[in-house]
Amino acid sequence: MELALLLSFVQTLIEAHRIFLRNGRLMICIAASAVSLSSLLFLAIVFSLRPAISHLITKASMLLITSPTSADYPYLLLSIRENVGLFFALEWVFVLLCSLCSILFSAMTIYASATEHGGKNLSTKDLAIAVARSWARPLITFFYITLFSNGYLFIVLNLMIPLVLLRANIATVILCILAGLLYTHLAVVWTLGFVVSVLEEDKSGHEALAKAGRLVRGRKAHGFALSLVIMALSILMSQVVRLVSIRQSNGAYIVIGLVMLNSLWLVRMFGLMAYTVFYYECKNFHGEESNKLMVSLEYSMIPANAPLITEDLP
Repeated sequence: MELALLLSFVQTLIEAHRIFLRNGRLMICIAASAVSLSSLLFLAIVFSLRPAISHLITKASMLLITSPTSADYPYLLLSIRENVGLFFALEWVFVLLCSLCSILFSAMTIYASATEHGGKNLSTKDLAIAVARSWARPLITFFYITLFSNGYLFIVLNLMIPLVLLRANIATVILCILAGLLYTHLAVVWTLGFVVSVLEEDKSGHEALAKAGRLVRGRKAHGFALSLVIMALSILMSQVVRLVSIRQSNGAYIVIGLVMLNSLWLVRMFGLMAYTVFYYECKNFHGEESNKLMVSLEYSMIPANAPLITEDLP
C-alpha cells in the first residue's frame, strides 16, 4: 500500500514536469510575465514605503524630544497620524495588487496545465480569454481561503502567546510543528478548491471547497504528501536566501528579495501544475467524467460575437 502511494505520488510530480515540457513556451511566458510583474510590484513597494517609514521614524524621534506644551507638539502628532495613514493605505494597495496578480497567474497556470494534461494545445490569446471570462470564480474562492487561513492563524497565535509569555519553549516548538502539519493538511483542500473554482464553471467559494473536500476523500495521504513537498521547497528556498542575505548591503537585500520572491512563485507554479494533475486523479478515483472540463473550456474560447448556426441554412 505504501509503495503504491509512493509510486502514485511520484507519478503526479513527473506528470507535472511533463506538462511544462510539452508546452514550455506557454509556461515560460506565464512564468516570465508573473516574475516581471511581481518584481515591479516589489520594487514599487520598496521605493514607496521606504520614504514613508523614514519620515515616520524621523517624526517619532522628534516627538520624543519635544515638550507636550510646545507649539510644535500638536503639529508632530498630526504629521505622524498622516504618515501612519499613508503607510497603511499604501500597504493595502500593494497587498490587493499582489493578490490580484497571484490569482490571475495562478488561474493561467491551472488552465494551461489542464489543457496540456488533456493532450491539447492552448495559445496565449485563448488562455487570456478563458481567464478573463472566469476571473470571478477564483477571486471568490481566494477570498474564502484567505478568511479561513487568517482565522486559523489567529487561533494559533492566541494559543502561542501564553506559551511565549510563560517561556515554555518546548511546548511552543511542539505547537508550531503541530500547527504547521495541520495547516499543510488544510492546504490540500484549499488549494484543490482553488483548482476546482478555475476548472469547473458552476463552482466557486464554499461550493468549490466543499467539492474539493469530497474529491480528496480516499486520497488525503497523497494530497498531504504533495502539500508537504511544496511547503518544504518553499521553506528551504526561504532559508537558503536568508543565509545568503547575512551582512549584505541595502542594494543586495533588494536583489535577494527579488530572487526569493520569484523563486517562491516558481515553486508555487509547479505546485499548481501538480495540483491540477492531482485534481484529475481524484476525479478518476471517484469515477467522475474528466472530459467535461475540456469541452467547456473550448466553448469558452468561442468569441462572443461569433455568428450562430440558424435553421435557415440549407
